[in-house]
Amino acid sequence: MDGAPASTMTNSIASAPVYALSERSRAIRAFATNRALTLFVTDLAMLSLASLIAIYVISQFNHDLVYWRVVQSAVIWTATSLWMFKALGLYRISYALDCRDEWYYVIAGLAIGVAPLLVVFTAIPLLSSSRMVLLVSFLLSVLLVGAARSVIHYRFDRDNGRSKRRVALVGPDGDLSRIANLMERRSSILELVPADDTQAAMVGAVRGEATWYNVLRAQGCKEILFVGLPTPYTALMVERAARDGIAIGFAPPGLASQAYRLDVLRSQRQPLFVAGRVAACTPLNQLLKRLFDVTVASFALILTGPIMLAVMLAIVCESGRPAIFRQTRIGKDGKPFEILKLRSMVCDAEAISGPVWAVGDPTQDRRTTKVGAFIRKTSIDELPQFINVLKGEMSIVGPRPERPIFVENFRKDYVRYDERHLVRPGITGWAHVHMRRSPGMEQIGERLDLDLFYIENYSLSLDLFVTFKTAVEVLFQRW
Repeated sequence: MDGAPASTMTNSIASAPVYALSERSRAIRAFATNRALTLFVTDLAMLSLASLIAIYVISQFNHDLVYWRVVQSAVIWTATSLWMFKALGLYRISYALDCRDEWYYVIAGLAIGVAPLLVVFTAIPLLSSSRMVLLVSFLLSVLLVGAARSVIHYRFDRDNGRSKRRVALVGPDGDLSRIANLMERRSSILELVPADDTQAAMVGAVRGEATWYNVLRAQGCKEILFVGLPTPYTALMVERAARDGIAIGFAPPGLASQAYRLDVLRSQRQPLFVAGRVAACTPLNQLLKRLFDVTVASFALILTGPIMLAVMLAIVCESGRPAIFRQTRIGKDGKPFEILKLRSMVCDAEAISGPVWAVGDPTQDRRTTKVGAFIRKTSIDELPQFINVLKGEMSIVGPRPERPIFVENFRKDYVRYDERHLVRPGITGWAHVHMRRSPGMEQIGERLDLDLFYIENYSLSLDLFVTFKTAVEVLFQRW
C-alpha cells in the first residue's frame, strides 16, 4: 500500500465512499453529562412551577388551605417525581424513538409517582391539606415537563447533528462497507481507506511515508479504526497518532454485536474476550420481571374478568363453542405451549387453508365473525393470555410467540432468530408497539432486530414503558 504513488493514494482516499450517516432508527440515546444535568434542572424547575400554579389555582376556591402543609406536599411530590425519573433512567438514556414516546415516558413516570402519594396523603393528613393540589400539579407537570423535555432533546439532537466527528476505517476493501454499516451512525462520518495489509499501513504512517495518513490528518480526522486485531506496530501507531490528536481503535471483522456483553480482560499478556449473560437473562432481572408479570397479570384478570365472561357468552351465542381458542406457539428455550385467545374466527377456520400468516386488517378476513371483528379491533381477544402469564408460559412484555411451522422457516433465513427464545414471549413487546400488529413476511427481519434490542437492553423501566404505551395505544385504538 505504502509503495503506491502519492497521486494514486490521494485519489484512492478521495474516491472512497463517504458515509453521511443518519441516526439509527431503533437505537437508544446515551445522554452526555451536560444533557443529563440540563434535563434534571429543567425538570426541577417545571415540577416546582407546576406545584406553585396548582397551589395558586386551588387557593382561589379553597380558602382553608394550610399553606405550610401544601408546600410540604409539593416538595414531596417534586422529590418523588425526580427520583422516579432517575429510576426509569430518564437522566441516563432514552428509549424514545420519537417525540410521542418521550411524552409516554413522562406520563408514566409521573403517574407511577402520584399514585402512591395519593394513598399516603390520604392515610397521613398531616403531610398535605389538599389532594386536589397534587392532582392539578400532576396534570400541569405532564404538560410543562413533557414540553420542556421535547425542546431540550430537539436542541441537543440538532446540535449533535451539526458537529459530526471525523472517523476513518482502514482495512481490506471487502470488509470496509460491511463494518461501516454495523457501526453507530448517530454522529459519525466514515471515510473508507482500502488497505490489504494493515500492518504495512501502520508502518508507513509511523515513518511518515503514508500519504493516506497525511491526507486524513489534514482533513481533520479524529479517530482511525483498523479492521482487524492489533499488530506489533500498534504502540508506535498509537503514539504517533496521539501527537496529531487522533485516537486509534480496532474493529475485528466477524465480531458484530450480539445479545451478550463482551468484556476485554488480560491473562498475563494474553487479551481475552469474555462473554457475559444477556441483560434479560441475569438472575436479578429475571426475578424482577417475574414479579412484574405476576402483579400486572393478577390485577388485569381481576379488572377484565367480567369483560371476558361477557365476550365468551357473545361468542357462544353467535357461533357456538368453544369460546376459548388454543394454538401451539413456541416459547422460552424453544419449547411449545398452548396460547389462549378468545375465538375470533369460525370454528376450524384453517381446516381447508392450513396455517395462514395473518397480514393486514384481520377484521377484513372472511373467516372472522362479527364478535371476532370487534374483539380483534379492540385487542380483547388477547386477554386470556394473562392466564398464560400466571402459568409462567408468557410474560407481559417480550417477543410475540410464533407458530412452529413459521419458526422453522424463520430459523433458516435469520441466524439469530432463536435468540428471541432466550426470554418468555410477551403479550406485547418492543417490536409490537413500534410496528403494526400484523407485519408482512418481508418485515420479519426488522421485527427480529427490535426483539433482540429489547433482550439486549432489558430493564424494568423498559417493561413499564412498553406496558404503558400498549395501554394507551389500545385505549385510543391506534393499532
